[in-house]
Amino acid sequence: MPELPEVQTVVKGLQANIIGKKITSIIEIRSGTVSQKFDSKITGYGTIEKITRIGKYILIDTDVGLRLVVHLRMTGKLIFKQQDLHRPQHLRALIEFYDNSVLYFDDTRTFGSINIYRKTQKIPSIQMLGPDALSNDFSSDYLWQVLENRKAPIKNLLLDQSVVAGLGNIYVAEILFRAQVLPQKKARHLKQYEVKRIVAETKKILPEAIKHNGTTISDYKNVDGKSGEFQNFLRIYGKQKCQCGENITKIKQAGRSTFYCSKCQK
Repeated sequence: MPELPEVQTVVKGLQANIIGKKITSIIEIRSGTVSQKFDSKITGYGTIEKITRIGKYILIDTDVGLRLVVHLRMTGKLIFKQQDLHRPQHLRALIEFYDNSVLYFDDTRTFGSINIYRKTQKIPSIQMLGPDALSNDFSSDYLWQVLENRKAPIKNLLLDQSVVAGLGNIYVAEILFRAQVLPQKKARHLKQYEVKRIVAETKKILPEAIKHNGTTISDYKNVDGKSGEFQNFLRIYGKQKCQCGENITKIKQAGRSTFYCSKCQK
């Protein structure tokens, strides 16, 4: 699943390619992919004026007061082309622009979505999010207060988007490894210095991954159709041997693969 660095990379690509473009149509190829979240009829989609990110959500604002909220989920991709040629195999929707360029929404597993709101509307799924992992609100003081007396493993809580928005399995593994914290350690047993390390490593790793255009393990590609490169810099996720020489342990935790080093992480 695309996580914060991948989504931010997509946002950067969209900002470079489609800001200022007038939308002529939004075509749904697979039913259920595009959904309008208000009753009045749309008479025009307008021109794209702003593209931002909150957690794993992409927000595309137009000058007629519309907001397209895109979530890539497991395998979604946004692919920009100058012309509507050679459509991707798993095309679910497309946005056509006045200059004949197009933005494809490709999604193998069909979990992704494009929801259309008025900019003035409150978006329930976004309102439920915790602070973005790269925001100033995600601080060691905040996390310490949230984790205090929580019995759940630290990994589970970092994956909880209502605790912190944007993290997923890959980056939580890397963060906890660099912070030297076992993923199955109960949150209430963490020391304050460990919480500080978790936040500090989050703020280091995510910008590193963005610099390398995200991580491609299987499906992820940016708007130009290129893979990320941060998989070449992962230290624990998907690895068999730790840099310390110890074998890396792989277990299932809350239905997801968990990687850790029993020597480096406590």
